This record gives sequence, structure tokens and C-alpha cells, in this order.
Amino acid sequence: MRTMWLLACAAWLSGGFACGGPAAAAEAVPCQVRVILFVPADVTPPAEYQPRIDDIVRSSEAFFTRELKRWGHEQVVMPFRRSADGHVEVTLLRGKLAKAKYKTIPLRTEVNEILREQGKLDSGWQVWWILVYFGEPPAKFHAPLGGFGNLMGGWGICNFSTAPGELDPEADLVSEFPETIGLKRMLYELGSGLRLRPAGPLRLDSGENTLMGPSHYTYGRVVGKPERTTLCEAEAALLASHPAFRGKADPPRKAVETKARELTCTVDRAAKAFVVRGAAVSAVPARYAFVGEESDARREDHWTKTYVGQVAADGRFEVVVSQPAESGGKLRVWFVLEDGTQTGDGIFHGREYGIAKPYTYSGGEWQFP
Repeated sequence: MRTMWLLACAAWLSGGFACGGPAAAAEAVPCQVRVILFVPADVTPPAEYQPRIDDIVRSSEAFFTRELKRWGHEQVVMPFRRSADGHVEVTLLRGKLAKAKYKTIPLRTEVNEILREQGKLDSGWQVWWILVYFGEPPAKFHAPLGGFGNLMGGWGICNFSTAPGELDPEADLVSEFPETIGLKRMLYELGSGLRLRPAGPLRLDSGENTLMGPSHYTYGRVVGKPERTTLCEAEAALLASHPAFRGKADPPRKAVETKARELTCTVDRAAKAFVVRGAAVSAVPARYAFVGEESDARREDHWTKTYVGQVAADGRFEVVVSQPAESGGKLRVWFVLEDGTQTGDGIFHGREYGIAKPYTYSGGEWQFP
């Protein structure tokens, strides 16, 4: 999964922030999650896909609503695009090639070309949830991936399963049938399209696995079978700040110079915690400050503990890293701005380009230079 994530980051880096262009000039419409069912040329589309997609979206909305409310985000809208009859709007796209020819990037490129030809990329960034149907189980699309790019906006590609069974919107993602159809992985790739980053659980004794954390299988091998799937506080703040969850347009925009002044990282020895303080300075006000704990003890990126603090009207913020690993490493500090932009340096997007603050661990003590 880490390789897939790096590929998604590379897609973003092809242009840093967008710099206007035809899409910026067109009339912007609210950013939404738009569902595509992609079927290769040699596969017959499933006859009854609409009820299954309705159920998938209903369960997704229940998960997001429940978890956002848990963290105090109640003034949000569900971003999934629906038709006038209340059903999820699904665009069926037939591929030009046989299924054996499709890997992730060629598939995404083909979808991107079709959307551009249809003029669907000319009214601001959207989020495209691309469900790939390779036939009745056990046939499966094995190369899911998600990310963000200047031309297409957000995208998440995942397998669409027609395995028999029913989804209960109140069932956790660790439940048997959601696991059967891979619902957590589907939402993980959608989360990547919504600009979430890998974010693991803070405590391994809580029984909670995070949406952008390791797969349930990997979590089970390391910790034991998870009891529930959650959004950590940082994931919830990122989603609540995204234009799609605020019912707003997401127009392509230029880079916004953003700096962190008076940035300090100190060790609270009594609490065994780090305290990160500073002031965010940007032409577009910052809403939240985030700190990713990239410790040397991490198993891999999906176990990265991520913390968040609100940014005050004067730009000041404080983030407490409450569960640091007993190892060296570095912290990454970045912000989400009022328009939904995530940046640490005002040039590139996301945690990978946040401000790095290295630290050491020796003799039971952490130390920042």
C-alpha cells in the first residue's frame, strides 16, 4: 500500500498547486463525490448494480456522519451526488480494452480522457470514486489506488464486488459482510481522493483501527482483530475542512504562501508528550494545524500517529503529541487553510511536505535540537 501511496503523491507533484487555466475560468459548482462504475470491454455489466451502490454509499454516509459527529463536526453535508429520485448517481463507463490490459494508472488515464471529452472537468475539482467491475466473484480488480491531481481533482479506484449479502448501515467496517466486499479499502481509496493521508491509531490497546490506518488484516497480525473502525481526530478535521463536506466549490487555485512563525517543539517530561506551538501566517487563514509523528519505530506509513489543533484568529496554534513512541524521528507540521488547501510550505500539498522537526531519543529522554 505504501508504494501505491507514493505513486499517488507523484501524481500530485507533477504540478504542485494548480495555477488556473480553463477549469478556473468556468463557472464553479459544488465539489461532490461522483460515482463511476467502470466495466472493461470483455466484461458484461452487472444487472443490479444500483441497489448495491446505494447500499455502499448509505453505509459510507453513516460512517462519516457518526465519526464526524463524535469529534464535534455536525455542520457538514454528505458529499455523494444523488439523482432527483434519491438514488446515487452512477455513471457507467465501458472500457476500450479487455480487463487483462487494465492496471491502475492506464485505467485512471482513460477515465480522465473520457471525462475531459464530456466536459466534466471544466467546472472545478470533483472527487471521482471509480468502482471497477471485473466480473462475478472471485474475479477482482487487484490494483486499487487513490490520490489527487491538478487536472482530475480527487480520485479513488477500487474493486466493485457483487458478492451476495446485505449491508447494514450501522454495521462497523470490521463486520463480516463489509469485510467481504472490502468496504474499508474502498473508503480508504476514496479518503485518498479527499486528500486524507495515512494516519494510524494513537493507542494500540483501544481496539480501534483508523480509516487511513493499516488494513484490518495487517492490524490483526500486529495487534489482534480490531473491534471497530474510526476516524481519528485529525482525519475528522481534514474531512470537515474539505469543500465537498462543506457544500462548496473547489476551484483550481494558485499556491498560497504559508509560513509557521515562532515554531517551537518542546518535551513535556511529566506528561511524556511533545508540545508544538507557533503561528500560521497565510493570505488565506488557516483552520487547523496538524502534526504527523514520523517516528523511527513506525512499522510503515499507515501507522503514523497524527495530531491536530485549532488555529486561532491571530494564527496561533498548539498541538499536543500525546503518545510519542520511545524512539527518535521527526515531526511534520502542516495546515489546512480556509479554502481546503493543505500545505506546510505554501508550494506543495500534504504531510510529506510539512515542516520537518527532527528529534532524538536516548536514555529515556527525547530532545529537540
